[in-house]
Amino acid sequence: FQACGSEYRFVVAGAAPSFDGERLLADTQRIVEAQVRFWHGRGRAPHRRYLFMLWAVADGYGGLEHRNSTALMCKRDDLPQRGVNAVSDGYVTLLGLVSHEYFHTWNVKRLRPSEFTHYDYQRENLTHLLWFFEGFTSYYDDLFLCRAGLIDAARYVKLLNKTVNQVLQTPGRQVQSVAQSSFEAWTKYYRQDANSPNLTVSYYTKGALVALCFDLSLRAEGHTLDALMRSLWQRCQGGPMREQDVLEALQALTGRSWQRELQAWVHGTAELPL
Repeated sequence: FQACGSEYRFVVAGAAPSFDGERLLADTQRIVEAQVRFWHGRGRAPHRRYLFMLWAVADGYGGLEHRNSTALMCKRDDLPQRGVNAVSDGYVTLLGLVSHEYFHTWNVKRLRPSEFTHYDYQRENLTHLLWFFEGFTSYYDDLFLCRAGLIDAARYVKLLNKTVNQVLQTPGRQVQSVAQSSFEAWTKYYRQDANSPNLTVSYYTKGALVALCFDLSLRAEGHTLDALMRSLWQRCQGGPMREQDVLEALQALTGRSWQRELQAWVHGTAELPL
């Protein structure tokens, strides 16, 4: 399909004969158009061509972003089926994955941690900023399903509630800050054991709630997280970003310091003001 001046292709492997490919294309197009407008208004995405690659399996889930493509995996049962108009929870999960990985086109593949200015593929690349690049992306993925009209507000709040519960049911949130979680991704998050829930917190889920707290706090003062994201894109010229850039962009947007909130929500282990 064509969207906002760019060409998109969606390749699916492993689907059943009843798979409704046209519906997946149409819904993906709505996500793409909403996100391009979010970042660029009437402008174009930073790519002329983009490829979605989806592998449908009996039981699996995940995605990996690239600059002009993404590799996705979902349960075969989560694919839309011809003749079924209902939006199942599984299909919402798949659309959320599509939204998440496509948002990474901007937030991590271009705008990215300063530590990722040049990747060293011989070792782990460490940063304290995954709460922003994965967490804020996790906040926006479901939000864009609502903005694109693919789910209603009630269903969106239900998804948000699920994220809140996931974090509140993790004892490790009182032990590990989300900045620590980011830095220890390779040594703890990707090396889970039976005690991990007691010692760690996910920078995806808690990072999404940090984004929520920033968004609602900004809105209470007449601003939005949307405006902050776009200002960071301009400020960093779609390239490397530091935590200090976030603070300075917040100061420029609102006229006050956000150091206290950042310290408490990102570097602390106290409960978020949900």
